[in-house]
Amino acid sequence: MDTATDTVPFVPAHCGGWPFLDDEHAPRKLLTAVACVRLARRDGPRPSPSPEELAAVLEPGEALRIRSLDLPRPLPTGTLTARQRAAIPTTVELIARLIPPWAPLLRALPLTYLPMPAGRSSVSASCFAWPQHILLADAAFDDPAVLAEQTLHETFHQWLYLCEELTPLQQPGCTQRVTLPSGTSGRSPAELLGAAHVTSGLARLWLLLEVPTHVRDRRLAHLTAYIRGCRDLITANRPYFTADGHALADRILEATP
Repeated sequence: MDTATDTVPFVPAHCGGWPFLDDEHAPRKLLTAVACVRLARRDGPRPSPSPEELAAVLEPGEALRIRSLDLPRPLPTGTLTARQRAAIPTTVELIARLIPPWAPLLRALPLTYLPMPAGRSSVSASCFAWPQHILLADAAFDDPAVLAEQTLHETFHQWLYLCEELTPLQQPGCTQRVTLPSGTSGRSPAELLGAAHVTSGLARLWLLLEVPTHVRDRRLAHLTAYIRGCRDLITANRPYFTADGHALADRILEATP
């Protein structure tokens, strides 16, 4: 028997569903729970923390310091240009206008944006070790649609990392590794769920972006093929998921073709 499937999943039960997948999701409940976990990790258990104390550990710098207690990993340094910094909030507000149910998720979580280190091929990146920090390459700023996709892509990851601070998506000690439909190898079952979670949302965004029809159709075809590959991998990796991993997998499969 898979005991994971007999356990009530935490995130959908207590937070109104999954970020970006369920429009009824309650981001403030998730943020409060994460703040309590972070305070307990930093200071030990404590009764009734103040709103100011909760808000403090949701700041990116303090979030990073707390994560480094268990998972120290140097964060790349550098500063985006003034033009790049100005483009990000404009892009975030564009996405919020296009998909109003996502506005609370886009506005509630403080994020720090940094330049991608030289020599890396990725257009954007996030890492569980760097909570609430997003790396963007110069190429992310070449086109408004690309910046919208990359900003949303990494914001999806950041919200799922918050969920994983509360409850894991894969079984403890899992060594299973997956090659994603993109060809990226060495990913964990939890990272597979993260990739599928992102892709399901990007398809919703691209339906609404003001871009030439052929550009939209090409991108949607790519995303559809990617999510179908993820669906097959999710089915094959079911034994490695926790109760919340199964719940997220079920919701992704329900939300995607």
